Amino acid sequence: MRLDDAVLVLPGDRFILRQFSPVVTIGGGCVLEALAARHPQRDAQVIPYLLTLERGNREEILAAMAAARPQGLELAQIVARTGWLESEVREAAARLAEAGALRVLGAEPLVVASAARLAECVARLRAEIENFHKANPLVEGIPKEDLRARAASGLRPELFRAALDECMAAGEVIVAGDMIKRAGREIALRPEEARAKEQIAREFARAGLAVPPVQEVLARLPVEAPRAQKLLQLLLRERVLVKVSEELVFHRDSLERLRELLGHYKMENGARLAIAAFKELTGISRKYAIPLLEHLDRERVTRREGDARVIL
Repeated sequence: MRLDDAVLVLPGDRFILRQFSPVVTIGGGCVLEALAARHPQRDAQVIPYLLTLERGNREEILAAMAAARPQGLELAQIVARTGWLESEVREAAARLAEAGALRVLGAEPLVVASAARLAECVARLRAEIENFHKANPLVEGIPKEDLRARAASGLRPELFRAALDECMAAGEVIVAGDMIKRAGREIALRPEEARAKEQIAREFARAGLAVPPVQEVLARLPVEAPRAQKLLQLLLRERVLVKVSEELVFHRDSLERLRELLGHYKMENGARLAIAAFKELTGISRKYAIPLLEHLDRERVTRREGDARVIL
């Protein structure tokens, strides 16, 4: 047996690989696979694959096609490559799925992937999540799209979701919104990091509503800037601190006291609140008053009416 640039010669059979055409033919005429992808030269898997396409039954052919395409296959691709009826594709897929050789990732449209390829994707997800935690000990988890780019780039989104579902079903990962982390993982701070985190929270709590610039607080910490920034993000995720604008961060206790203050003001003076009255009530300048009022609007504590607010 020998593999030339464009011709496979087998005892008794002549396979022609048309490398610049999307069709693989045998004996000069019979189509084995329409829309065939180019195979690398000297690929040991080409001959067994082509033999399966020539001599296998539908289940064997579909299993071979799925194994050869790690990104997954949808119904239209299978029909285009085989010429089978849609019902024949679905029947073959159902039998393979029942045997555990194929995973059906979607029903409408039908999307399938090799069970082995799905297992490989699951393994990559586990490895990438672990690598992320090791490289980012102060970050709770990896964003979902970042994980997909690392572990499932080029794969169909259905395959990524199926792999993630496998990890969740096994109790290995937790998905919280857009964040993914290993199950049971807790952020363990070093002693100096724990002290720095407490210092950040304490300074913003002590400042009340006249908070200092964030970078000024971080610059006074006993840890380097990248870790200081991650500690700040940790406090924001824990809702100990609340980001009101790009420049202003407040302690949650200060904002809660502000809500109580507005409640008392409404009881004594009515619901309408002018900006000047808000500044006098809180003892802060316009630099803080406007961003805080806009935050209160977003939180539906107040509603803007002209240049004033209505306390809800």
